[in-house]
Amino acid sequence: MKKNHLFAVFILCSIVGLSGCKPDQRRETEQSSATSRPAIFNPASSETQAKSEDVEKTDVNDVTFENTSYNYDVVTGATQTTFGSNPKPLYTYEEKLKKMFWSNQPPLGLMEGNYFTNEGYFDVGNKGIVEIVTDETNKIINVEFNEYGAENYYASKYAGANKRLSDYAFFQAQNPRTDTTLVTVVNGITFVEKQMREENRVDGNFETVKGSSTTARQGLMAIAAELKDEIKQPSKTKYIGYAEDFGNGLIGRLQLTVTDGKIDTARYDEYFADQPEKIAEDQLKQYYRQSKYFSLDYNEKTNNDFVTFADGLTHAIVTQQSLLVENSEVTKHPSFASYQKLIEHVKL
Repeated sequence: MKKNHLFAVFILCSIVGLSGCKPDQRRETEQSSATSRPAIFNPASSETQAKSEDVEKTDVNDVTFENTSYNYDVVTGATQTTFGSNPKPLYTYEEKLKKMFWSNQPPLGLMEGNYFTNEGYFDVGNKGIVEIVTDETNKIINVEFNEYGAENYYASKYAGANKRLSDYAFFQAQNPRTDTTLVTVVNGITFVEKQMREENRVDGNFETVKGSSTTARQGLMAIAAELKDEIKQPSKTKYIGYAEDFGNGLIGRLQLTVTDGKIDTARYDEYFADQPEKIAEDQLKQYYRQSKYFSLDYNEKTNNDFVTFADGLTHAIVTQQSLLVENSEVTKHPSFASYQKLIEHVKL
């Protein structure tokens, strides 16, 4: 019965196919009774086996990508999934976090350019959204992919959840199936994104991280490749984004899409640092490598306070067609001061 259900879902997703979309918005999900251990504060988890890559800079935009990654064990084709297997654990959870590393950091600085986006369903119902920004010469400035768990995901906590910016990667780290690869879905996503930026293409074959190739090949690569011709021309929709490290373990990020001078969409989020020791407030250290908007545990703890603020802020921006928001419910929130720091660098 279960097999028939999964097959039906797969057929449905195939029919839906890939289609254009607007930037991703928060999706409400049911609270889960599934148990998962939280991201633990482990100072030694920062970069035990990781190496710092060169900081990437662009000439047109004042933006930097600061990535940290493994010397990955890569593949050039699809790999077999180990779903359903139950290997013997090689490490404790704490031991694995000392060996594993992934980054959730957005590109810092100001980014402006042509905006393109696409979405699709893959791997029995997971949703992927890709966003691409190009400069005036049609060179790729950024590729960013987000994956959302299927609505019937077996761990119901993550049904509809943003896998990149929630604690989903920590959930993966608890599973013995990641003991040999020591990578998460975030590793797989950022590795392919980097290749697309550096090689200035979104189609053709790319290396993928062994153990995390399903998301990359069935999701990111397939969805992005559908835009290969579109991104060679200017877009009517422009992207304006600015992100800044506040120095307290939080990175603020504002993203806008604009068509014919009109603000179509606005997003505001704050990202927790990759290393817990960089986060100033002790009670926030447990949310490292997540974002305030998409962290399931942070929002449960704070009763969605930040989500309510961010949604109110961005709604006001689009409604008023201005970054100078006049809404007392929004302006009194503590995060509004952080938002104001960002808009000093953004010109519409």
